[in-house]
Amino acid sequence: MAGLLVSVRSADEARAAVEGGASVIDVKEPDHGPLGRASSQTWRLVREAVPAALPVSVALGELTDWSGSVGSLEGIAFRKIGLAGWGVRQNWQARWAEVRRVESGEARWVAVAYADWQAAQAPHPDAVLEAAIEADDCSGILVDTWDKSSRSPLDATPRWFHWVALARQSGKFVALAGGLDLAAIARLAPLEPDLFAIRGAACERSDRRGQIQPDRVAELVEMARLGDFRAGLPPKMK
Repeated sequence: MAGLLVSVRSADEARAAVEGGASVIDVKEPDHGPLGRASSQTWRLVREAVPAALPVSVALGELTDWSGSVGSLEGIAFRKIGLAGWGVRQNWQARWAEVRRVESGEARWVAVAYADWQAAQAPHPDAVLEAAIEADDCSGILVDTWDKSSRSPLDATPRWFHWVALARQSGKFVALAGGLDLAAIARLAPLEPDLFAIRGAACERSDRRGQIQPDRVAELVEMARLGDFRAGLPPKMK
């Protein structure tokens, strides 16, 4: 079975996600983009509201907007930064590596591949996968969408089966995101990700700027668990 990562924007939402059975709590600000960075104070308040055994991850925005140190990441398990706008540049791998080197610490990195990489002007998912496999400080890979108004091009096709298999063979965990709802989770279940990552579908009226609802989280958790996935979960996050 797959776990459910729920993106929240406050401690209250984090508690609602925990009540619904989320496996990972992610902190981001949807008003700031697909990987909108919340304040470090919000990170701290969410971490305090979530049981210590439950991982918390944070979104750091896009690499194009990087402006320096993010401050304390105490208690944070994972962090991620998007690569929108870097597909037209030749040195994105070096820049991504530089940020990871400068922003050292215990929080592990999660690489981000945009399924709609052309719209995002981001590197091709294959290139992101290759870079992530080579990065010792990267524990997993998130497949997301940059344009939340369009249906994700991610699907259970041979190409994505192969992509996910390569990531898993390398020891990285795989999280699938991008405007997912109950139907999308059912459609993508054959890919056997470690995590499904959601926000909008867990909010009132399915509005990603609304409030997280525990009952909606519980429905999504149940759907994520329905597939006959590999044993050994909760997700492999080493």
